[in-house]
Amino acid sequence: MANTHEFVPRILSIAGTDPSGGAGMQADLKSIAAAGGYGMGVVTALVAQNTQGVRSVHTPDTAFLKEQLAAVVDDVEIDAVKIGMLGSREIVEVITEWVRENKPQNVVLDPVIIATSGDRLLDDDALSALQELISQVDIITPNVPELALLAGQSPACDYEELLAQASALAEERHITVIAKTGHLSGDEAGNAIAFPDGTSAFASCPRIDTKNTHGTGCSLSSALATRIGAGNSLADALNWTTRWLNESIRYADELNVGHGRGPIDHGHRARRMERAAMVRPPLLTGHFAERVDLPETNLSVSTSDSTPAVEELQLKSFFGQEMSIPPAGPHTAKLWDLISDVIEDIDEFPSLSALGSGNLDNNSARLLLTQEIWYLRNIFPAMSMLSIRATEPQDQILWSSIAQDCLVRCLDLNDESLGLPHADIEKIDPTGPSRALLDAHLSASAFNSYAVAASTMVAELWIVAELMLKTPDRPEVVSSAEAWIDTYSDDAFLDSAQLAVVALERALSEVSRAEQLKARAVFRRAAEHERDYFAQLDRSW
Repeated sequence: MANTHEFVPRILSIAGTDPSGGAGMQADLKSIAAAGGYGMGVVTALVAQNTQGVRSVHTPDTAFLKEQLAAVVDDVEIDAVKIGMLGSREIVEVITEWVRENKPQNVVLDPVIIATSGDRLLDDDALSALQELISQVDIITPNVPELALLAGQSPACDYEELLAQASALAEERHITVIAKTGHLSGDEAGNAIAFPDGTSAFASCPRIDTKNTHGTGCSLSSALATRIGAGNSLADALNWTTRWLNESIRYADELNVGHGRGPIDHGHRARRMERAAMVRPPLLTGHFAERVDLPETNLSVSTSDSTPAVEELQLKSFFGQEMSIPPAGPHTAKLWDLISDVIEDIDEFPSLSALGSGNLDNNSARLLLTQEIWYLRNIFPAMSMLSIRATEPQDQILWSSIAQDCLVRCLDLNDESLGLPHADIEKIDPTGPSRALLDAHLSASAFNSYAVAASTMVAELWIVAELMLKTPDRPEVVSSAEAWIDTYSDDAFLDSAQLAVVALERALSEVSRAEQLKARAVFRRAAEHERDYFAQLDRSW
């Protein structure tokens, strides 16, 4: 019988400690777990530090360091090693000898030489010994001043200079160098790989405006070692690590740990994925049922910051902003109110923030484009059905136009992005969320009244239109996902979405209470599928 167990790489961290948990071995072990590994630790120094600084350092004798190393290697196979703070020449020499004798695979050295503050953490004697250790490892991950010191140059001021230093050092020392742009200025904060043969690769990510970046160097190197130890290529490992680290930094402020430069949120991705995997059908909960059945009698709607009446709905769009396409009446107001939590969920997706800022990575952009092209091609029958079932001539014209636009947008989006032969569009494999979204629309359209069927379609149109109108700071950028942004930010699509909301309000006002409640449930379910459709960009890595 085949072994179906997932391989969990065994990763050894050799580092100092941080009792406040943000850096050193504590950060390493969090990062290893977040990257899918089993973490082990050998302590080089006991450091009394917190988010405000280092208070003192106690260094156990090297004999005990050797005992720790022996205890691990005598019993456990090691798939990768991360080496961090060493502190003294004696410790450097012990680690160098251990690496030379045991020849562990995938050794990543974070050369902790210069702190973010600019303070030297290794004296010249220890730095001299470190040069020999560098020749024994596979990868080093210096920050900007450390790279400059190792390359014998002044700290780089821009990416080109940084990559040149990394490439020269990689070629000279026959090692791979990760050049980190975090200490540079500008909107880009990604990481480059400089290979010994002179080639390079880059993992892009946007810079996050926060002071809470304590332990990022430790976290990057240990997560990178874990992904490599799991069998990923170095380029794939760095892409994953960069993306995970960026998300961890993005949500660092919400941790509220310490009063100084706080830690990053190592576990944010894991908690996000856990929430996504939880089975909580909201249509079956009492709280949601009560909200669905709330009558519209005396219901007033507000989309401004004015003081609301007791029964007034305060409706918000994405990112806490006012709505650009307001409800057309009490029925559509109730529908938007029912998905307020879905809107908040979508707000939190890192990939949508990256999409809006032009920093969506190429793999996610291609996933978005392929699924959107497939979806637009296959939603046409459901949209066409609405034009047949609508009773008002203007609604028939509206849905017929939207259906035709789906096919036009499908072909235009493909031509402007992937450039697939049109026959190959039929060969695109849908993901689970894409198929679920389409199936929800098809089933609602096939087996329900016009008002209910229109509800499922309006949910999607309204959400996407509001998202495009509210995405903050959407720049004029050339990115792999630019075609998607252009497709849904043009006036024709936004006008169609607004007209669809009006048509739905009119339809719901003419049907029974039972049909109105069914429409609410369908609208909610369609919104959840739309959320999952966008969420797949952050669940595919």
